[in-house]
This record gives sequence, C-alpha cells and structure tokens, in this order.
Amino acid sequence: MNRKPVICLGCAFWDTIFKVDRIPDHGTKVLPESAVQAASGMATAAATTIARLGGNVELWARVGDDPSGDSFLHDLSRESVRIDRIRRIPGARTAFSTILVDRAGERLVVPYTDPSLDPDPSWLPLHEVASAAAVLVDMRWLEGARALLAEARRHKVPTILDADVAPPDALREMTTLADHVLFSEPALLSLAANASPREALMEIAADLEADVVGVTLGAAGSLIWQRSASATGAVHEFASISISAVDTLNAGDVWHGTYVYGLVNNWSVAQAAQLANVAAAMKCEHFGGRLGSPRLPELLERISHM
Repeated sequence: MNRKPVICLGCAFWDTIFKVDRIPDHGTKVLPESAVQAASGMATAAATTIARLGGNVELWARVGDDPSGDSFLHDLSRESVRIDRIRRIPGARTAFSTILVDRAGERLVVPYTDPSLDPDPSWLPLHEVASAAAVLVDMRWLEGARALLAEARRHKVPTILDADVAPPDALREMTTLADHVLFSEPALLSLAANASPREALMEIAADLEADVVGVTLGAAGSLIWQRSASATGAVHEFASISISAVDTLNAGDVWHGTYVYGLVNNWSVAQAAQLANVAAAMKCEHFGGRLGSPRLPELLERISHM
C-alpha cells in the first residue's frame, strides 16, 4: 500500500441532514424521521473515503473560527484524516448546508458559504507537494486549486479534478490543469453541445491534454476515456451494481475518493472506476451522506460476490 499522502483540497462544510418521507414542493413544516450532522463537502468526503479505505490522506481547506468549525474539526478527527492543514479564518463562519433526503434517496441541498472565508492560498504548505502520492481538488476554492495543481504538475505528482457544477468559464479553465478530469453529468453537459454523455465526453476530451477524462452517471455507473487507449476513440462504460437507494448524498465524492485511492495503489483505471462505482453504490444504501462510505474489507467483500 502506498503510504505517501494524498492531498485533498476544496470545500469544507458542516452538514445537517434530515431524512424525510418526501421533499415538499410548497411552503410547509416537515417533521424528519431522523437527522445527522457531519463534516462534509466534496474534497472533505473524498478525503474521508480515502481514509476509510486505509489511505494516508490530508485535507487542505478553510473553516471559520466558530462552533461549526469546532464541530467540523472534531468530526474529521475521528476519520484518520490529517486536519492540521485546515486553516481557521478569524471572524468567518464555516460553510454549512441543510439537506433533505427523501425515501427514494434523492436530496435537496441548500448550501451557504460565507464570503468572508479568505480565498488567499499563500499559506498553503506547497513545499510538501513533491512528496505526495496525488492531489485531488474540487471546484469550490479555485485560488487554492490553481496553486496546488500547478505545484503538483511541476513535481509530476498525479492531479485529479472533481469537475462538478460551476460557472462554465471556471470549469473550462480548471479542466486544463489536471491529469484526470472527472465530471459529474450535469457539469459535463454544461460544457458540451451534445446531449449524450458519451458524445459530450468525447467532445471535451478532444480538447484536453488530460490522461483520463470521465463522467459519473449515478445508478448508470460511469464512462471513462483514457488517452493511452484512445486510438479507436473509445469511451469505456463501467456499470454500477443494483441497490435500493436510501441516500445519494456524497455518492460522487465517495466515487472520487475511491478512484484516487485505487490510482495511488496501482490499480488500473478500469479497476479504479469499477470499484469506485461499487463504493458509491454502497454509500447510497446508508443514510447520512459521507458517513455511509465503506471501508476496504466491506468493499472487497461486496466485489467478491459480483
């Protein structure tokens, strides 16, 4: 197992998640069946996934010096994620979300990021990047992501972008900076003229220098284009497993974390994508967002029965 650290950089949220029968379409009072609170956000959930699989991982992020920031750090401290690279911004509030998850596992997410969370990346310990196994960034702290991706490329450290929905110009810029560009379906389709995810993926990949370009498709699995296998222009499809979804929150983040764990442990891209599909599906069987992310023995046990 690779013991070099994976660096995950991006958003840090304190989530309050309610399980409800249905998400209302008009103003009303909803009484939840259950509720949890947890440290979350795309890079955060990916980092905890890597830790649960047994990887060495640290989170580079920003939180406020408020009670939510205290809760965020305390929660992550129980997940074997290195947290001393998380900066607390004086006078700022930690980003937070309120989330409703219905009986089919679909969710309504209402996130808020305090504009006083200083975006300046100059404090980042970039001198440590040369000894990293890989870096993963999301689209929620562009200043930090640019700095980290540039330093990682300078040292030939693999770079992975969680290309989720963001302003199109920002998405286009960031996709040029990573070796592995992995889209959510809505983000991919926001950049392409083609309505088909497969055609959109080929369209976008043709304009990038990335080694791998992929898209997650929820219950439909994922599609992956790989430069080393691109002579035929093929996009490879990786199916997911059949489950009864309870909560789809953070499934994409679990997918990205599992993919990166596989990448740094010498799994093939195909193996990493397939196991990421399974890990994300397993997460959806449990309520509580990223708290449903599987550990490595659970993931391997599930795969052994496929």
